[in-house]
Amino acid sequence: MCIACEWAPYFEAFGRASGLNRRSLLGAGMAMTAAAIAPVFRATEVKAQDARATTSGPADFVFHNGPVYTVSGAQPWAKAVAVRGKTIIHVGDEAGAMALAGPKTQVIDLKGRMLMPGFVEGHTHPLLGAFLTSGIDLQLPTMKDALAAIEQYAKENPTGPIRGFGWRVDMFPPEGPTRADLDRILPDRPAFFFAIDGHSLWVNSKALEMAGVTRDTPDPIPRFSYYARDEKGEPTGYVLEVNAVLALVNAVEPITAANLGKLLDRWLPKAAAAGITSLFDAGVPPIGSDQGAVINVYVDAEKRDALPFRVSASYSVKSLPIDDVVEQFKDVRSRVSSELVHVDIVKIVGDGSQGGYTAWLIEPYADMPNSIGASPFTEAQWHQLIGAVDAAGYDVHVHACGERTARVALDAMEKAIATNPKRDRRNAIAHLVYVEDSDSPRFAKMNVTAQFSANWSSADPDTMINMLARYGQPRASKLYRTKTILNQGGRVSFGTDWPAAGYFSTYKPLDSIEVGVTRRLIGKPDAPVLAPADERLTVAEAIHANTMGAAYQLRMDDRIGSLEVGKFADLIVLDRNILEGDPRDIHKAKVELTMMNGKIRHKA
Repeated sequence: MCIACEWAPYFEAFGRASGLNRRSLLGAGMAMTAAAIAPVFRATEVKAQDARATTSGPADFVFHNGPVYTVSGAQPWAKAVAVRGKTIIHVGDEAGAMALAGPKTQVIDLKGRMLMPGFVEGHTHPLLGAFLTSGIDLQLPTMKDALAAIEQYAKENPTGPIRGFGWRVDMFPPEGPTRADLDRILPDRPAFFFAIDGHSLWVNSKALEMAGVTRDTPDPIPRFSYYARDEKGEPTGYVLEVNAVLALVNAVEPITAANLGKLLDRWLPKAAAAGITSLFDAGVPPIGSDQGAVINVYVDAEKRDALPFRVSASYSVKSLPIDDVVEQFKDVRSRVSSELVHVDIVKIVGDGSQGGYTAWLIEPYADMPNSIGASPFTEAQWHQLIGAVDAAGYDVHVHACGERTARVALDAMEKAIATNPKRDRRNAIAHLVYVEDSDSPRFAKMNVTAQFSANWSSADPDTMINMLARYGQPRASKLYRTKTILNQGGRVSFGTDWPAAGYFSTYKPLDSIEVGVTRRLIGKPDAPVLAPADERLTVAEAIHANTMGAAYQLRMDDRIGSLEVGKFADLIVLDRNILEGDPRDIHKAKVELTMMNGKIRHKA
């Protein structure tokens, strides 16, 4: 039996994106066998590729005179790198790199600065982030501070809706914010403000009026995505989860692809300056019913040569119906395909967040013992959805803040593995605020990437007050157990989940890496460490999670994520070696140069 022939249809779409053909598929079995012994031949292979490179013309760039951290197990450190076109042609000694220099080669003296792979963000939301963070920043200590900032902003911007982002749940009592507080300062203009976790909205009466939300308005997903109500049934101005949130926002200030494109353009240089060269967009803002039209905003930027990173986008499933998910995903995938932008993964929004009591738990919330949160899907629907996507040969990426969501997703993946044909699966489960001890080893067993927003895992007020209240002990002492997954042989990736956050919102991988290593708030050297302290990663482990770990998750590890001959020239120069010195200073490191696809996209 020809296994490769039988399974070729499952890899057809991947083959179109990566240039695979039937012959390469027939060789897949040989490749898997060779993978086991590849490290033995890695040094010989690199030398052979370097030898071929010397006969193909001079390099366009040579980097030398500084530490080169390759994130390659075979050769973790080097002294120089050479680039021709979009490709790395030498990683090794300085003499070998300089031998590739010609009269037009740009020879970049690192002067002791550190060269490393560009960051690969395993979970982020650039389009949504550009939209949410375009108003007033409400990352402030108290509700009083927030209201004062809103009032001042309204005076400075006297027309149109007032919008903002960043308020924290600890500003308000458990029942959340109310429209009455906003009505006192904004009685006549619509106003809406996103919570820092991106899952909730605070609105005034005028915004509710414009959206037509009254006591008689049905909730989009009862007990999950809904309008909080007072004892009389009137909406309070607290709106939870994406379906209800974005429906209201779109009624007040319609979201359009054109507007998103303009907002994205403002952020793209910031992404390049942060060292981001590839990312996974874990769900775009819904405009109508066509997610592809929104994802194409990236393609438009690429056509203008303004896109400084590669995009692996997702088709997002937030609610029922689910019967046609595979067909819808394939349609979007077929319509969005360029050199830098493609749609690879089905994203499942499996629950909400602990802040709004919408994360799906196994045991009840400690401070709301009559609730375990919720999911948009029943367990049977989880199995149906993941089973169908898996049978079609594609990967899923699950939003799972709650431990029941993680467990049910793992159950569905396990059943799909047992039911569907064998293949290389790259499923991921994201956020993982808390995972039961019995479920942690399953990530390694099923090769499911544990995708962490490491910047959440600090002993900040959100975690120490809100999470402690939500979970109680002993669960609250077992949050964000990244090291456990690694120690059990699992795979880990990092992504900031920007703009969503627990306490502070960031799109910068260096911030996330520092918190993953220290489990402290950045910029506060004496801040407490989040327990358990032995969940802190080494700097090397954290860098790997934000490079090769995420690249593997996105099926790009053969092309990006490390500095190796034959891979794309996606690299960054830092002003310091972040593997040395105090890890509490990692966020201070400056990205002085970012190259993607062999082109400099940022230079300080």
